[in-house]
Amino acid sequence: MKVSNVVSNTQAPTVFLTEGGLNEATRILSDYHKHALNEANKSRDIEIDVIQALNGLRADLGAKIKEIKGLSGDFKNTVDKEKEGTRKAVAALGDALQKYDHADGSEKAGNDPFIVRLSVDRMVERQIDEENYLHRVCTFFRYRYGRHTDYRKGLPQPRDFRSGTRGDCCW
Repeated sequence: MKVSNVVSNTQAPTVFLTEGGLNEATRILSDYHKHALNEANKSRDIEIDVIQALNGLRADLGAKIKEIKGLSGDFKNTVDKEKEGTRKAVAALGDALQKYDHADGSEKAGNDPFIVRLSVDRMVERQIDEENYLHRVCTFFRYRYGRHTDYRKGLPQPRDFRSGTRGDCCW
């Protein structure tokens, strides 16, 4: 800035050449410093507007990442485990029905199909509860973050245990 002030305030004597001499050198220096000043102002504006906004966005993104990491427990589910338990309970019911048809009175008491069916009902309820929980979590995130992407494909639909049908889903 000081050099620019000195160059702009210095008057060259008229005896100097106007082109190709010292006057041209001062004009070149003056133009250079004007250009440098303009570039410095542009970089300051960019730093104020863009870089500070990006730093704010970085802080927001960090907060969102921490929030999502805190919610990661919501995605822990046991749908596969419950499905496997339901499959085993249904297989046990099939075995109990087969043994009940072909067994005498002493073997019928130990493996009553009615009691095994109650176990199947309990396992199906647990599986449905787990699937509905996962569905509620996904719906919560859909409305919370306004995402309408395909990441929900393949997730279980909510069910109504009493009717045995899948409920109407918003996906």
